[in-house]
Formats: sequence, structure tokens, C-alpha cells
Amino acid sequence: MLCRMAIFTRLIQKRYRKGICGMQTKTITPVTSRNKWKKTAYLLVIAAVLLALGLAAMFTLGTASTRFDTAYDNGTDLSPYFFEPLAEGESYSALQKAWLAIARNRMMPIFAAVLVFVVFVAINKELLYSQNIAPYVFVLPFILTFAIFFVYPLISTIMMSFQDIKASGTEWIGLKNYENMFANKNFWIAVKNSMRYMVLTCAILIPMPLVLAYLLDTKAMPGKFADFFKTVSYMPVLCSVVVAGIIFRMMFSELDGAMMNQVRAMFGMKPIAWLKGEWTSMFAMVLLCTWRWTGMNILYYMAGLKSIPGDLYEAADIDGANEFQKFWHVILPLLKPTAIYVLTISIYAGLSMFTESYMVFGNNNSPKNYGLTIVGYLYRYGFEKVDKFGFASAVGLVLLVGAMIITVAQLIATGTIKIGKKEEK
Repeated sequence: MLCRMAIFTRLIQKRYRKGICGMQTKTITPVTSRNKWKKTAYLLVIAAVLLALGLAAMFTLGTASTRFDTAYDNGTDLSPYFFEPLAEGESYSALQKAWLAIARNRMMPIFAAVLVFVVFVAINKELLYSQNIAPYVFVLPFILTFAIFFVYPLISTIMMSFQDIKASGTEWIGLKNYENMFANKNFWIAVKNSMRYMVLTCAILIPMPLVLAYLLDTKAMPGKFADFFKTVSYMPVLCSVVVAGIIFRMMFSELDGAMMNQVRAMFGMKPIAWLKGEWTSMFAMVLLCTWRWTGMNILYYMAGLKSIPGDLYEAADIDGANEFQKFWHVILPLLKPTAIYVLTISIYAGLSMFTESYMVFGNNNSPKNYGLTIVGYLYRYGFEKVDKFGFASAVGLVLLVGAMIITVAQLIATGTIKIGKKEEK
């Protein structure tokens, strides 16, 4: 009897599957699904070809896309963009005309590729419920975002760094942009200022918030005062950097009534022009950074401290460890991942600083370039000057490579990235 029931149940499951709403639907076996997928695989090929054509046209044109569109619409010479100049009475071949049409309407193949892919998914709905494909579906939004907003701009920037981009056209000039950049005195001033700013901010914003977070976590401060301190220290994070920069510009003004000059007057010192000195202007920018981000780093360290088990503190108390010994032997080793994360984002923030300097000095032209950073240098040639996009692209790539080298170096130094052969067991 049981054998008959099992055979009957298997036959029913093979033909039908009970739905959520009580409707009977045919069960799609793996073989049927695989055959259906193979029959519609040509749609994926079509989508891939359309996507490749659209992306090829976009990357080939680069920054000359607007000029090409105008020339194509007006029927003027297209030789600066594709193919050789036409002789009198000569016309493009059918394939050349097709490619020019694709380049002019380069977004259409991309949209068509997405549409074809949607049709493929609609036909093969069972793919949406496949356990093998589901992880890729969830990761797809990140991959698309990463490709559109990082990979594509990065490739375009690399190409532009080897070009001389002007309103009249684009010319490949090889390494000339890099040669001019490394020979420019202001570039090295910007590098020096950015490196100095990064080192000073990291030297302050790594240890100081850690000590403050430890004091708050150990209840060394009274409860009400600790809550008030947490609120006050985090409020600058919510303040706009534009507003903060204007306030600090007024604080460090060279007028006698400026706040910092009044502080000097309290100690019997004369007013100075803070933003016209090399170290005093750097002090203003570092102080602004410290004021804004101390509360955020305290929050990071507080989260790390809350993850440390209380049993370790009790064990340290039983062993007779004092507060300093618990801090040095228990807290610091366990807070290493948090400290590395804070150091990494501090390095990036220090090298990418621009808005603070721009607002403190009121523009990107500080006295003797004391406030010029690498990003400010890039902004000067990419937006303030004309026909310097290629040069600015080279500056951006050097900044990217430099930041990656420094970040990887500190990850290796802290042991996050280990280099060398693993020990044999």
C-alpha cells in the first residue's frame, strides 16, 4: 500500500505542482528549463552585441561626443572622429554609415540591449527562482553601479590623460601631460600641502578620539556630562562644510576683532594675518578638520569598545591590572580593526580635501598657494582653465595611484594585508 502511494505521489508531482492560490501549474523540470534556456540563448548574444556596440561608440568618442553629434547632424566632415577624409564625390560605405549611425545614437543600442535582456528573463521566468542565479541577481545592482560610476569614468580618464582636449578637437599627445605636470612647481606645492595635511590630521584624529571614547566608555566622566559631551562632539559632523569654512575664515581673519586675534591679545601678543602664513593657514585647516570629525571618530571607537566582551575586563581586574594596563593590553589589540578603518578613511579624507581649503580662503587661489591641495590643483586645470581637461585627468590619475599606494602600504604595515609565504604546518 505504501509503495502504491509513493508511486502515485511521484506521478502527481511530476505532472502538476500545487500553487499558492490553489491553482495547478505544470512543473518545469530541469531538463525542460535547460532546453528552453538554450533555445533563447540567442537573445543574450544579441544583447551582448548591442551593448558592446553602444559602449564601443561611447569610449571611442569620449569627450568629443558633443562635437561629433553636431558635425553628424550638420553633415560636416567626420574625419576627426572616424575614418579618413572623403574625396570629392566619394561617400561612406554601408558599413561605415551604419557605424556612424550607431555612434550618433549610441545610447539606443544600450537601451535595446537592456530591453532584449528583459525579454529573455520574461521568457525564462524560472531563472528568477534558481538558487544558482539568485546571488548574481542581488549583486547585479552593485556591479552596474560600479561599472557606470567608477569603471567607465576611470577608463575615460585614462584615455583623456594622454590627450590634448580642446574645443576644436582632441589630439593624442602621449605622456606630455604627465611631463608638464611633474615639471610644474605648483604641483609639488599641492602634493606637499596635501601630504602635510594628511599626516597632521591622522596624527590628531586617530589617538585623540580613541582616548575620549575610552573615557566615555569607562564612565570616567559623570553620566550627564558624558551624554552632553557626546552630543556636542557629534554636532559638528552635521554642520555643512561650506558654513563651517566661512565661520573659520572669519575666526582666522587678520582683523583685530577676529576671534583668534582676540585670543592672542589675551596673552599680550599682536594680531597676525593667519591665512597669509604657511603654518598658520595649515593650522586653520587642520583645526577645522579636527572640529568636524572628532565626534565621528569617537562614534567609531565607541562602537568598537561596545563589541569587547566584559569578561575580558573582569579577567584583567582579577589579575590586578590597572586602567592603563587594561587599555594597552586589552582594548588596543581588540580595537585594531576599528583603528585601521579610521586610519584608512582619514588618509583618503586628507588626500581628497578641497572644500575646506576653498571655503577658508574664499577661493582656490590662496596666498602663495599655502592652501592649494592636489584636488584644488586638479580643479584649477579641469574647471578654472580652458582646454586643460587632459592635464587635469593626468593629475586625477596620479592622485588615485598615490592614494592607493599609501593605503596599501599602511595596510601592509598594520598587518591587514600579509605578504610572503605561509608557514608550512
